[in-house]
Amino acid sequence: MEKVQSNFKCLSQYIKDLSFENSKAPNTLPHLIGNPNISVGVNVNAISINNDKNVFEIELTINAQAKKNNEIVFIAELVYAGVIELINVDVNQKSFIVLVDGARMIFPFARRILADLVRDGGFPPLYIEPIDFLELYRNNIPSRLNS
Repeated sequence: MEKVQSNFKCLSQYIKDLSFENSKAPNTLPHLIGNPNISVGVNVNAISINNDKNVFEIELTINAQAKKNNEIVFIAELVYAGVIELINVDVNQKSFIVLVDGARMIFPFARRILADLVRDGGFPPLYIEPIDFLELYRNNIPSRLNS
């Protein structure tokens, strides 16, 4: 018996929410204060679309906050999403493929958007190191996808 190859394809990618707060500019721009300390948080979530057990929206939420001397310099928030269709995927592998492989696929696009956003806010582009979505998955193993 021939084994069927499992796979997924991207149907679309888009920005769901985008925010940049730079309320104390120009007094907090790097030419006056130097480079701030930046912390970045990432979260991945997914839901099935229209009760289709093979089509999922993946949301990649990235928050970045810059501080200098305990004062907030800027806050950047992005919710970037992608819709993927699973093809011949075993039910036990769906969470892994959606939350790890799907997130890996859309991450470079989200990273570029944030880099440009921070640069357009008057700071050096924000470079976010590659994210180990497998480790995130292992630390937050979902019992099942939201359906």
